[in-house]
Amino acid sequence: MSDRTEVSKVVDKKGNESISYSKSWEKNGLSHRKEVRKVEGGYIVTESKYGKPSDEEEAEYVDERKEYVTTSNPFETKKEEKEDNLFDFIDKPTF
Repeated sequence: MSDRTEVSKVVDKKGNESISYSKSWEKNGLSHRKEVRKVEGGYIVTESKYGKPSDEEEAEYVDERKEYVTTSNPFETKKEEKEDNLFDFIDKPTF
């Protein structure tokens, strides 16, 4: 199983900055890709999956893609959640 993460930043002639994030990985013979593009007012997320599952002899080729819009970056949200949950077992004092 291999995975790759990329962040690209592009500045157009007017000085507007465009940022995109992508992550690709393979699992069970299927290639997965998640791409997030920052746009005005939020993010466009594209998730795709293609290939033939390696655990089934009679499996058919899979080619799926979906797109949706969100106001938060899914890559940044997961990172924050992991940090927040790290010490959940400790009773935090209130001041």
